[in-house]
Amino acid sequence: MQTIVPKITRLTIDSREVARMMSKSHSHLLRDLEIFSNYLGESKIGFSDFWQKSSYKTEQNKILKCYLITKKGCEFLAHKMTGKKGVIFTATYINKFHE
Repeated sequence: MQTIVPKITRLTIDSREVARMMSKSHSHLLRDLEIFSNYLGESKIGFSDFWQKSSYKTEQNKILKCYLITKKGCEFLAHKMTGKKGVIFTATYINKFHE
């Protein structure tokens, strides 16, 4: 599958990979990001420092939604997680950004 990348100047991780790192379905992560984006928008806080809408093409040539998530966005998501899953996700995204 090919990600269709909008112009972005900082390092990001595709939301499909973030969902795997979080042990969460991609559809649930997309739902959460939409909710968080609405909350931030209502508070006049832009979400583009955290994530940016993007898309990817499937093997069947369908265009589907995804997000490009920044390190700041991963930190935001990590703060929503607790326990073992939170620790594992935090360590995984930090390692990914250091690659």
